[in-house]
Amino acid sequence: MAKYEKTLGTSLSVSAEAANDDSNPAIKWIAIDTSVKEISYTGGQKSDIEVTTLGSREQEMINGLAAPAEITIAGHWTADEEGQDILRLAYDTDQAYAFRVKFPSGNGYTFLAEVRQESWSAAANGIVSASFTLRMQGRPTPLVKKTRSLQKDKT
Repeated sequence: MAKYEKTLGTSLSVSAEAANDDSNPAIKWIAIDTSVKEISYTGGQKSDIEVTTLGSREQEMINGLAAPAEITIAGHWTADEEGQDILRLAYDTDQAYAFRVKFPSGNGYTFLAEVRQESWSAAANGIVSASFTLRMQGRPTPLVKKTRSLQKDKT
């Protein structure tokens, strides 16, 4: 049987203020999911470390340090959503903010990120769309939901 997570009911929030700890329980979360249509996570690509020797038949590489991960948030542009205002402020000030993505099951992630890029576009007979590219600081922190043990019962 297929295993999956539906997206209906997914929430996306940003901290009301700049942050340096995404696990702080005092964070005031501001929703940005009323205008967002897609969230995309891309883990940072690792650099190459060359380990070729005189005896190598071809160039040999091992993984080095990973670049920071990126998140893209895409959807409708609006001047009427506090969350998007915070994203634009984050872009202007280069400060990190806390973000929270929560899936309907309760699973998801929190993370710190800077807004690297803001873009919008408009076309005839459409709506204004917007996207924000975030550079993650560190690794995302899972929102842990209790799950059944994968170990078989030995009784």
